[in-house]
Amino acid sequence: MAPEVPPSACRDLLDAVEVRPARPQEVGQLKSLLRAHHYLGFRGVVGESLAYLAEAGGEWLAVLWWAAAALKCRPRDEWVGWHPAVAWQRLHLVANNVRFLILPGVRVPNLASRVLGVCAKRLSADWQQAWGHPILLVETFIDPERFSGTCYRAAGWLRLGETRGYARRCGGWEHHGHPKVVLVKELQRGARQVLMDPQPNRELTGGTAKMKLEAKHIESLFEVLNRVADPRQRRGLRHHKKSLLAISVTAVVCGARSFDAIAQWARQCTQAERRRLRCRRNPHTGQLDVPSEPTLRRFLQNVDAEAVDAAIGPWLATLCLRDAKAVALDGKTLRGARRSDQSQVHLLSLVVQSSGITIAQREVESHTNEIPIAPRLLSPIPLEGKCVTADALHTQQQLARYVVEEKKAHYCFTVKDNQPELKKDINTLFDEKRGFPPQYETAEKAHGRFEVRRIWTSTELNEYVKFPYCGQVAHIERITTVLSTGKIRQEQVAIITSLSPEQATPAQLLELVRGQWSIENKSHWVRDVTFDEDRSQVRTKQAPRMMAILRNLAIAIVRLLGLGYLPEGLRYFAQRPRLALNALGL
Repeated sequence: MAPEVPPSACRDLLDAVEVRPARPQEVGQLKSLLRAHHYLGFRGVVGESLAYLAEAGGEWLAVLWWAAAALKCRPRDEWVGWHPAVAWQRLHLVANNVRFLILPGVRVPNLASRVLGVCAKRLSADWQQAWGHPILLVETFIDPERFSGTCYRAAGWLRLGETRGYARRCGGWEHHGHPKVVLVKELQRGARQVLMDPQPNRELTGGTAKMKLEAKHIESLFEVLNRVADPRQRRGLRHHKKSLLAISVTAVVCGARSFDAIAQWARQCTQAERRRLRCRRNPHTGQLDVPSEPTLRRFLQNVDAEAVDAAIGPWLATLCLRDAKAVALDGKTLRGARRSDQSQVHLLSLVVQSSGITIAQREVESHTNEIPIAPRLLSPIPLEGKCVTADALHTQQQLARYVVEEKKAHYCFTVKDNQPELKKDINTLFDEKRGFPPQYETAEKAHGRFEVRRIWTSTELNEYVKFPYCGQVAHIERITTVLSTGKIRQEQVAIITSLSPEQATPAQLLELVRGQWSIENKSHWVRDVTFDEDRSQVRTKQAPRMMAILRNLAIAIVRLLGLGYLPEGLRYFAQRPRLALNALGL
């Protein structure tokens, strides 16, 4: 047995102790030490975890391993005082000290409590860097037949009581008859109040804290992408289709705007990240290689973009349409892209109004326009009970019948000069009614403007107009004042919808009409500004549409993760590729 360190040297050694996260090349050795010397051994951990190493002067002294908190622990849950629903949302903010080992031959008084204290000071910041969220509370379980937990109490941990002697086994609970002592420590002041607060904290629960989509959704995403045919000939293939798709999707989620940027992002990935991206192992070097820029470019240029859109659209629809009330239909021209006949690439999109997520997209051929494409765009999307909004171009009787009869949905269209008789009838009706107060009015000050919106509705034309399934018509007046100049702009808009007054009040109808702009504000404008789409040099074959698909998918993933402001979410992933891979289930 090694002798204890003299008291004079002990103080100096404790001051020199450094606790740091284990390096990737050290993790295997730490696992071996735990298996050999810890009384519980080590079979691995589930979920988020961090390994720490305590050392002094280059000599290893102790090993700590932190992992996800226990799913259920009555002493802890009663002490925190949280509701079970709140506990489910906050449990990721608690970490469990699953292993603590002072290495054989090390006998330094007070070393254990010193290591625990130093590690607790940096754990939350390290967890934020590694997993995208902080840690507010730490817990551990002590076997009272072996240990008294003196070092934990000396480091400021609080004893809460004992467990009931159950352990989780094979999806159930098994009574082992050996209760454990539960100890906890708050890592920041007021952590207990934050954990029990029923009001959500965006920074902890709606922002970077929940960095994963549900596993079944991620699995289904790559399942549908894997069904897309590989455009390459089998001879000479080096990189698998799954790897090319995973790299392309993840790179764009991290903010890549071009083929060069995607290839550069891939080159910067570590070997561990390349393994998760299913990269090819070089038989000569033994290292994992990433595809070159020409390989990525040729693949994305020749893949069937129509099939990719058809695969991703329904997948996003299942995630976004459940609570949505309306979808917006509109087109966008990719200004920097040209076809072989020099015509511009134009895409027709369907966007969920509330989230701004694109759930369907089709290319409009140069010899036609958006009108005949719209029914084909809506065809695979389940829209029953939803409302389809569109600008005046799509105010067509054929589309109205298709939406109501085939999709069992509703429409809300703007009426302009392409429907002259309908516009005249609506304007004539409301010319007489505008002397009356509006049925609903809003006033809003934002972006240097003061805007008043007023709406009048009527069912008097339901039996008169020839437009199918008319439930009511409306007249909207917008009065916008530019605060800096005092300039006033007025706009009159005529609306026709299949929604009856019982199905949509004037306030709801005004909100639906205003929501049509979500496709511009939340999708087209974001792609132009955040991804600089209009100046993109991606121009040939299927590449422009494929890049648009990847951008739409990146926008959807960031918003489904609850990250809010899109550029901030993209920057967050760009700085932490590991979290992007976690979020995508890779």
